[in-house]
Amino acid sequence: MIKDPQPDASTSGNLRKSVSQSTSSLTSNGSVESISATRFSHGSRRKSKRWRGWCQRRGIAGLALLVLVFFISNSWMLYRIRDPGRAAGIKVKYLKMNSSTVSIKEELVKLGKGKKPQKTIYARLLAKASHALAEGQNKPEPKDLWVDHDNASSWKPCADQRDWEPSEGNNGYIMVTANGGINQQRVAICNAVAVARLLNATLVLPGLMYSSVWRDASHFGNIYQEDHFINYLRPDVRIVKELPKQLKSLDLDAIGSVVSDADIVKEAKPGFYKKYILPILHLNRVVHFVGFGNRLASDPIPFKVQM
Repeated sequence: MIKDPQPDASTSGNLRKSVSQSTSSLTSNGSVESISATRFSHGSRRKSKRWRGWCQRRGIAGLALLVLVFFISNSWMLYRIRDPGRAAGIKVKYLKMNSSTVSIKEELVKLGKGKKPQKTIYARLLAKASHALAEGQNKPEPKDLWVDHDNASSWKPCADQRDWEPSEGNNGYIMVTANGGINQQRVAICNAVAVARLLNATLVLPGLMYSSVWRDASHFGNIYQEDHFINYLRPDVRIVKELPKQLKSLDLDAIGSVVSDADIVKEAKPGFYKKYILPILHLNRVVHFVGFGNRLASDPIPFKVQM
């Protein structure tokens, strides 16, 4: 039989040395790679921290700049609103005590050569002031300008000069239940008086609608003096405290005599009431306005109704 050759002692020793050297070289290479990876991770963290800090500083600086621009623009706008005359280039010189020289007109002429100013209240008042000063420049002030008139106590207001016949109220009865606060109710009552005069109708003392917002259960008599209201308006409108008995039993809603705010346009003209409300008065003899908030236009209204 052929036997395998046995390695000698020197050969086995050399083999062990080579294996140990290769193992040590692998260990040293692994430690170097781990150290380099650790250094790289620390460097990337430092760079990310620096980047975050730089972004935060940029954001804070941008926010501060934005706030500064906002305050500057806001102060500039307030300055323009407070002093529109200076913004438009108008300079008004003070008048001397003994001088009649007026520079307002000259400044307006200079301004008119360039860009015309906007039609604001300030420009209109400035024009009126210049016109008044120009008119009174060469006119001496009358000595009796501030003296009381001899017959001043006998003067009467123009509102008391009524030259028209009182309304007879033959076309029917108008009822109104005013809605809103005290001011809205006052406007509704005034409009009801005007409509009654316009349609030649009799006005029933107004009622006040209870609102869950105001929570006020007051009636007309709790706020106004009923007798004074009737007597004062007697030359203009016929007013009664309640409907006649034959009309109290009517179902106003069923016969179509209830008129709400949805049935009347806001700021309606007198022609609307003559066209749509007057036929209801002729047919049913009564109309009930519910709410009646801002339902009558101020223009065009006849002079007698305006008074």
